Amino acid sequence: MTIDITDKTVAASAAKQYFPVLTGVRAIAAYMVFLSHDNPFLGEGLGGLTQRYLAPFFGALSIGVSVFFVLSGFLIAVRYEQSIALNWQWARRYIRNRVARIYPMYFLVTIATLIGTTINAGYDPSRLWKFYNLKDKIWVVFLNLTFLRGFFDRYRFTMAGQGWSLTVEECFYLSAPFLLLGLRRDWRRLFFYPFLLLGVGLLLVAIGSTFHDQLFGFFGSVRFMLDWTFFGRCLEFLAGMGLALYIRHKPGTQKKGFLLTGVGISWMALCMALLAYAERNTPTDIAVMHMLNPISYVVRNAILPVGIVILFWGLLYEQNWMKRLLETPFFDLLGKSSYSFYLIHVGILDFFLNDFVTHSILGKFVIINLVAIALYKFVEHPMHRLLTSRR
Repeated sequence: MTIDITDKTVAASAAKQYFPVLTGVRAIAAYMVFLSHDNPFLGEGLGGLTQRYLAPFFGALSIGVSVFFVLSGFLIAVRYEQSIALNWQWARRYIRNRVARIYPMYFLVTIATLIGTTINAGYDPSRLWKFYNLKDKIWVVFLNLTFLRGFFDRYRFTMAGQGWSLTVEECFYLSAPFLLLGLRRDWRRLFFYPFLLLGVGLLLVAIGSTFHDQLFGFFGSVRFMLDWTFFGRCLEFLAGMGLALYIRHKPGTQKKGFLLTGVGISWMALCMALLAYAERNTPTDIAVMHMLNPISYVVRNAILPVGIVILFWGLLYEQNWMKRLLETPFFDLLGKSSYSFYLIHVGILDFFLNDFVTHSILGKFVIINLVAIALYKFVEHPMHRLLTSRR
């Protein structure tokens, strides 16, 4: 038996701008990134096939960031495509909501990192703080508090290192209204946007490469642009926007099944395997997959988003055990606290747990989750409500 989504389920979720199953997906994406950083197959005594294949495969779990990017593209398009207005009142409300969503927790984590690294440079995730003079430290703090550090190769991992992705998110938030206005006129512009944005990225690389030393590594290389900036990662956001537009204009039916969900998961796993194979002979770092093979960029930036979109499509339109699990109140809470989890899963808390509590990946996972839930309940959510309730 099928259900017309124009009457129920997905259409109702779209009207409320909330998709419980995708909130659950946020938790899974955050945990993927956690496992890519706390890779169980890295360490002394592990060699051979384990070190060469399993470690890179788990390192490829960093595609959890890609899941976040596709999800951001989808949600922003669903929420704002029909409501965009060319006036200051709308723009102010939009910017306020986006800042309220990301900035308060990021600010607190950045300040906590600043205090921790000042007291003990051993807690510096970037391992560079102790080498900076006062002028450099002020510059680093400024770049971090303004999200600008993500534009500079030299500073992208300073302070709360994982925050580099928030520079990418903020660039998307600022460009999304203009992209959506264009799509409202003609949806086919979605296929033109990647060339436009990549072209802007290459232009910035040309400027940054010319004045590399003077601009502190600003868009220092094509690899940097493809790896760490919105212009290189734009296809992930655009894929999510494309799914949102398709659902709005061509709604389907919801039925029992696992086909699309399974295809999406398999597609993503295959991309991970391809990334692991492509990077098998490159150095493996606990903090990041190095992405030295050009094939890796094609797989992650262009092929992987298709699989993520298929997964989202399946989770939205197929009734199965995974959808029911991700929609439970437990996963809803984990998904809502996933942003706090992402911000604190590496950095000073991780150093503290390793030094004084446990080296166990499972133990750290549980503790970080508990802290993240507390932060969401008592800091992140109240701050968001306070900031968005003001007129």
